[in-house]
Amino acid sequence: MKSLRRLFAAGVVAWSLSSCYVCDAEEVLPAVDDIIKNAVKRSEAEAQNDMDFKQKYYFVRSKLTEIRNGEGELKKSDSRISTNAPSKTVTARKPEAESDDPSVKTVRSPKDDQLASSGAKKVAARKFDKNQFEFNDDLVGRYDFKMICREATNGYSLLVVDFAPKKKKLPESGIKDRVINRVAGRIWVDERDFAIKQCSLHLLESISIIGGLVGEAQQFDYSFDRERTEDGLWYVRDSKWFLEGREVIVHRKAEYHETRTDVRKVN
Repeated sequence: MKSLRRLFAAGVVAWSLSSCYVCDAEEVLPAVDDIIKNAVKRSEAEAQNDMDFKQKYYFVRSKLTEIRNGEGELKKSDSRISTNAPSKTVTARKPEAESDDPSVKTVRSPKDDQLASSGAKKVAARKFDKNQFEFNDDLVGRYDFKMICREATNGYSLLVVDFAPKKKKLPESGIKDRVINRVAGRIWVDERDFAIKQCSLHLLESISIIGGLVGEAQQFDYSFDRERTEDGLWYVRDSKWFLEGREVIVHRKAEYHETRTDVRKVN
């Protein structure tokens, strides 16, 4: 009898947790075109948003890059921890890359100098940067979007939208376009201000580099999760990517994970 009660209790807990993600099939949802249009408009404010966040908030940024061989054995690892510590009085300045921000202090591990020219650093330098893939009209014009549901979780009301490349010939002028044209995934759009809170995407097919002579990307997965501060600024709380492929004739796997923690307002 006790086992039955425990099983029932566990079922109730599981249902209560999963119910946060259940979508009502009869619920009236906004048109997906309107969601995407508003998300594109909101993305125009992202550069200012990022600058304001770095000027107003202290946070710890942790980055870990790991390179493994085809058998999964760890070959290289690069760990970095830095802090964003803005002064109490900050004058407005043009948005710039985080690595150029004088308020950012980096703590390097003893092996960092040894890894300076390693494959780990090269992969980190080529990491999937959201600033290189702006959510603009050109980007969204390459995809078909499908409204999935409304999701309420952790105080956010999110509109869940799936995307996939349009089934037609898309413009390609370089490796960036080749990647964009071959990924599909899901975005979670905040219903209050149409910022993209979460994104998860994956490569649909392998991509060869210079006809396969230099290498080939066989698998690529990327995701990020953002949080909103009390004063309405968004920041990336967690992001990660996984890349598996071939570099010339060597099979490699690379993983990157970045977090921002201890976030607190300074100004």
